[in-house]
Amino acid sequence: MPYSIGVDLGTTSIAVALGDEVGVRAAHLSPRVVEPSVAFVDEDGRIVTGQAALDAARNDTARLVLGFKRRLGDPTPIFAGGVGMTPEALLAAQLRDVVAAVTEQRAEAPQRVVVTCPTAWGPYRREQFGRIAELSGVRVDEIVGDAVAAATFFARDRRLAEGAILAVFDLGGRSTDAAVVRLGADGPEVLGTPEGLEHLGGDDFDDAIRGILDQRLGGRISALDPADPADSASLVAVAEACTAAKEILSVRDETVVSLDLDGSEQRVPLTRLDIEHSIRPMVKTAVAALLRSISSAGLEPEAIDVVVLAGASSRLPLVAEEVSTIGRPVATTHHPKFTVALGAAERARALAETGRHTDPTPRVPSHETGTAASPVISTTVAPSDPPADARKRVRRRTLLLAGLAVAGIVAVVVGAAALSSRSETPAADTAPASPVASAPPTVVAVPAPPTTAGKQTAATAAFPVLTESVPTTGLAWYVQSNDTAGVWGITPLAAGEAARPNLTLTQTTAGFRAVWAGEAPAQLYAQSTGDAIDLDSIADGDGALVFDVTRNGGQATFFEVAAHCGYPCGGAVDITSTINGLAAGTAQQVIVPTECFTVSGLTPGAVDTPFVAFGTGTLDLTLSDVRWEDRAGNDPSAVRCSPEGG
Repeated sequence: MPYSIGVDLGTTSIAVALGDEVGVRAAHLSPRVVEPSVAFVDEDGRIVTGQAALDAARNDTARLVLGFKRRLGDPTPIFAGGVGMTPEALLAAQLRDVVAAVTEQRAEAPQRVVVTCPTAWGPYRREQFGRIAELSGVRVDEIVGDAVAAATFFARDRRLAEGAILAVFDLGGRSTDAAVVRLGADGPEVLGTPEGLEHLGGDDFDDAIRGILDQRLGGRISALDPADPADSASLVAVAEACTAAKEILSVRDETVVSLDLDGSEQRVPLTRLDIEHSIRPMVKTAVAALLRSISSAGLEPEAIDVVVLAGASSRLPLVAEEVSTIGRPVATTHHPKFTVALGAAERARALAETGRHTDPTPRVPSHETGTAASPVISTTVAPSDPPADARKRVRRRTLLLAGLAVAGIVAVVVGAAALSSRSETPAADTAPASPVASAPPTVVAVPAPPTTAGKQTAATAAFPVLTESVPTTGLAWYVQSNDTAGVWGITPLAAGEAARPNLTLTQTTAGFRAVWAGEAPAQLYAQSTGDAIDLDSIADGDGALVFDVTRNGGQATFFEVAAHCGYPCGGAVDITSTINGLAAGTAQQVIVPTECFTVSGLTPGAVDTPFVAFGTGTLDLTLSDVRWEDRAGNDPSAVRCSPEGG
């Protein structure tokens, strides 16, 4: 299937999204979904990027380069192992590699490529950034500001009307950007002067966590010597643990950080309040930049329809809390890290659909319209082609690249509840968000014809999720929805009940009763508390997700089931018509073939969330048996599904 891509070359990570006739969705560049924004320069001056760079640097960290995007425009070379490189060359190598990776996965090159850059950059840095297209050998059809890309996706996701004014607050790994955007007839238009804070981001939050841990461990972390190989490895592990703790505390109130120091395990309890106390001044500084950007547009905060949060670090509840102090609605998309890339993919998809051919010289964003005249291209140090074996490609057995899904996982140090991505807080004067629009590779299922009902073939392999009213050992159940402050929160099932606004889950003798009570999105899910679940044999054996359900009453406005393999890896299936078609008061069986999930992105051999039910509307269901079984996918009563819904 022809496709186009949007590329967000971030300071700490790279996100790529696909756009085609199905919609837009995240592309998987590595097992961690996004590629780390790093580069490795070997002795011959060849550049390797992403995970391959980290692998190559295990025995030679002096040749690893980080944070080079912030050096763009600095004429001083960046030295790695004695080899001098320009930031443009390193960025060009990243673009070359991610486009090559997607091309290999899709077995064809993208039709259009749209790349993003910080909206707050001035003309000189935008001109320097424009040079990476020529250096990479990639035809870039458009370079667009991050805020314009984020607004493009959000406006499409929410179906906002022309004239709406958005403030985009992008809190990334090493920087924060704020801009005001108006939705015009020709697309988003930047108003006023964007603000950029280049040394305030998620890495600073990680440093705050490391400071807390160091204090509680009596200075044992700060005593480590980076020049000592063993201590250096410990510092790397500490950094990873701090990032993981930040991600866990984005969705949970507390965690325990486990560190191996001097051959002994140190377990340090950490709460969300701990890190909020440390980082609140930084977040307030970032919000002040947002207010300055609004003021530069000649507007008062009251003129902003909604503040859109983007960037992975914006997932911390404190960020939404502080941004909301300006008195305007705050919203996030399903995964803030991908908001910019998804918007770029939407623009690329539109270029492909209209058949528009752009000048091969990239167009660079301006503060006035989002695009400007082509920059002057000059030469610099070009990246060399990496060796054939430099990059380890991720080969997937699914038919399509995995898309963004409903729930997510954040679990590295200790187990964590899933982080959903569909629910946001829309502006008060806009239409409610469409759950379908926010995750386009969702497969649409069609109920089986009534005449095809038959006896299900006996399974030879099965994985139970819920048996009658008893959850499978090793699985924990949760409920998620927005609270009154607009924060997408999690409540675990405890003492037989989990209640959130718009959804209540109750364990009864008849099964798990779930009651959705409004048009705001809410979901329930079962998640592994240990190792990932291997459903490969079930998928290979024409398997299916099978569940017994009683519709006690009500109707779903939207209902889908999903499974996940580490957020945002997963697959989702829209079964709204199937659920609404169930006879009220009678237990019935629903069979969704595994193929429906793998075609939309599930990797069945690494499932961590085997069951998600996401819905809107007023719906009362009882689930009495949920399981994955082989051979069930061929049952005559199984739903029919495809990416196009046919």
